[in-house]
Amino acid sequence: MLTSSRRRVRQFGATALVSAASTAALIGFNGTASAATPTEQRIDDVPSQVEQDSTVTFSGKLRGMRDQPLAGETVELQRNTGSGWSVADNEKTDSEGKVEIPAEITETADWRLSYDGDPIHDPDNSETERVESIEPVDEQIVAAAAAQEGDPYSYGSAGPDSFDCSGLTQYAHEQAGVELPRTSSEQRDALDEVPQSEKKPGDLLFFADGGSVYHVGIYAGDNEIWHAPQDGETVHRKELWTDDYTVGRAW
Repeated sequence: MLTSSRRRVRQFGATALVSAASTAALIGFNGTASAATPTEQRIDDVPSQVEQDSTVTFSGKLRGMRDQPLAGETVELQRNTGSGWSVADNEKTDSEGKVEIPAEITETADWRLSYDGDPIHDPDNSETERVESIEPVDEQIVAAAAAQEGDPYSYGSAGPDSFDCSGLTQYAHEQAGVELPRTSSEQRDALDEVPQSEKKPGDLLFFADGGSVYHVGIYAGDNEIWHAPQDGETVHRKELWTDDYTVGRAW
C-alpha cells in the first residue's frame, strides 16, 4: 500500500511539473507577442517644386500607442531618385516626438521619413513626398534666350519664331514664369537698377541714347549678351561693345 501511494504521488507530481512548464511557455509566448507596439511615422507637407541646390527642411512626428509621442528615437530621412531608397540623413526625435532634417535638393526625388523600430516599437514609414528640382530662374531665362538662337529679327514680334529686342527679353522671362512689360523702356522703368559690377547672367542690360532706351539684351555671362539686334539679323550671343548701359533684374 505504501508503495502504491508513493507511486501515485510521484505520478501526480510529474503531471503538475509538465502542466506548469506548459503554462510558463504560453505566458512567455503571449508576453513576447504583446511587446510589439504599433507606431505611426508622419511627414509634414513640403514644396512640390524648389530651385536646384536649395535646402528643404523635412519635418514630422513619430507616435506610438494611443498617439503618444516617441522621444529620443532615431528617424531617417530617405530619398528615391528612381533606383531605390537610400538614407540622406538621420536625427533623433525631441520630447514631443518631432524631428527636423534639412536636405539639399540636387535632383527630383521622392522623400520620406522612416523609423526602424526597436525591441518594443514596430517600424513605420511616412507617406512619400515628391519634390521636383528645377533650374534657378536666372538660368532658365538664359537658357530660354539661347534656345531662340537663329530666329529672325522682326520689329514688334515677341515670338515664338521671330523677335525684336524687347520681345526676346519678354519671351525668355515668360518661359521662366516672370512677367515683363512689352517695350524696352517699360521694362527698364519696371525694374530696380543693379550696379554694373553686380550684374549676373539673366539680368537685363539696357542701352540708351539721351535717356531713351534703344536696345535691351539678356546678360549671358563672360561679358556677352543674348539679343535680337536689328532687321536682317537673327537672335545670337554677342560680346558687349560698350560700357554705356544700365542693368535691371526681374528675378
